[in-house]
Amino acid sequence: MEGILVWLGIIVVWAVIKGIFSSGGSGKYKDDTGDDIDALQISIKHELLDKKIQKESNFNYNQKCFVVRASGLVGTEYHNRVKVILNCYDNTENNDDEIGVPVVTAHEAYSENSIYKRIFGKEFVMDVSQSTYYPKGSQLFFIPSDIIVPPHSGKRRLKFTLNICEADTHVAFGRYEDTNKIIYHANDFVDFNFKDIGYMDAVINKDKVEDLTIKLAMCMAAADGHLDQKELNVIKDWAKNLTSLLEEDKQAARKKHFSKFIKDTYSEAKGKRISISTLVKDFNKIASKTQKYEAIELLLNISSADGKLSKEEEAFINKIAKTTNIDLKTFRDMKNKVIASVDQIETLEKPSEATFGLIDDMTDKEKCRSLTKQYSKWKGQTTNKDPKRKKRAKEMVKAIADLRKQYNC
Repeated sequence: MEGILVWLGIIVVWAVIKGIFSSGGSGKYKDDTGDDIDALQISIKHELLDKKIQKESNFNYNQKCFVVRASGLVGTEYHNRVKVILNCYDNTENNDDEIGVPVVTAHEAYSENSIYKRIFGKEFVMDVSQSTYYPKGSQLFFIPSDIIVPPHSGKRRLKFTLNICEADTHVAFGRYEDTNKIIYHANDFVDFNFKDIGYMDAVINKDKVEDLTIKLAMCMAAADGHLDQKELNVIKDWAKNLTSLLEEDKQAARKKHFSKFIKDTYSEAKGKRISISTLVKDFNKIASKTQKYEAIELLLNISSADGKLSKEEEAFINKIAKTTNIDLKTFRDMKNKVIASVDQIETLEKPSEATFGLIDDMTDKEKCRSLTKQYSKWKGQTTNKDPKRKKRAKEMVKAIADLRKQYNC
C-alpha cells in the first residue's frame, strides 16, 4: 500500500494527460462472412454469468462480474505476436478522454504483471496474422466485481481499456513504459456502486488495521491452545515486511511500535484476554476488502507454520472468513493451497465441509456439483511427485468421497 501512495503523486500528474491512446484502425481486411473487419472495440457489462458459460469456462461464480467482450481487428502486418492488455481506471474525477487513477485488486490472480501485485491488470500474448480479429461478442475476461477496489467508496465511474501491443510491452501501476508500443486501443465505461472501503479511504486507517490484523493473528496462533515460535515468527516477518515498505525516516518508529505491540498482544492472547467478537467488529468497521484478504492470507500462513492444520485453527479461520464477508470460493482456493502443503490435518467432526467451501444455504445439488469439481482437482494431484502433496491429495479425495456419499451425489 505504501508503494501505491508513493506512486499516486505521479499518477495525479499523468492522469491529466489527454489522448495518450488512439483507437485501432480497420478496413482492408474481411471477416468470414466477407464483411469489413471493424476497428477494435470493447463492451463492459456488470452482470451474472450465464450457467452455460460458467460450465464451458470452468468459472463457477454466482455473483456479478465485469464481463469484457471485444470485437474487431487485432492482427498486424508488422507483428506475428501481440500482447493483449486489460487495465481499469477510476475516472470519476476525470473526463472520458483522460486516464484516471488505477483500481486495485483484492486478489493477486487479477493483478498486473509487475512487482506491484495490487494494481489490477490482465494480459496474455497471442500469435496473430495480419487479418486476425475478434468476432462480435467475443468474451475475453470475467472479472469478479468483489475483487475490484477503487480509491474511494460510493458511486464510481470505471474506465476499462483494452490495448493490443507489441509482445514486449511493459505496464506498471497502470502506466505504459512506452505508449508507442500500443498498436490498437479501445475503451468502455461502467458505473459501479462500491460499497466497501476504497484503498485511499483505507490509508487513513492503515496503521490501526495492521494492529488489528496482528491481534487476529495472535488469536489464531493461540487457537490450538499454545503459541508456537514458528507461528510467532510468521507474524514478526509480516510486520517486518510492512515496515520495509515505509519511507526510510518512518521505519524506525513503526518498527519500535510493532515490537512493543506484538509483545503486548502476545501476552493478551496467551492469557485469553482478547474478545474475538469485539476484535472482528472493530476490524470489519475499518478494513478494506484488500486488507481483509491480506489478513486471511496471514492467518493461513500461520496455520501452516508448524506443519499442521488443527481443527481449532481451521474453525477459527472459517469463522473469520465468514464474518469478514470475503468471497468464500476465493477463500476456499486460498485454503486449499495451505492444506496441500501441511504435513498433518485434523478434521472437524464432519469431514470438514467448510474445507471444500460447502455452506449451509447451498442445496444438496449445489454441494454435489462443488464436490465433483473439488474431486477432479484433488484427484489430479494424487500422482504428484511431491510425497507431501500426494499424501494430502489422497486424504482429500477420501474426504470428498465420504461427503459425496453423505449427500447421495
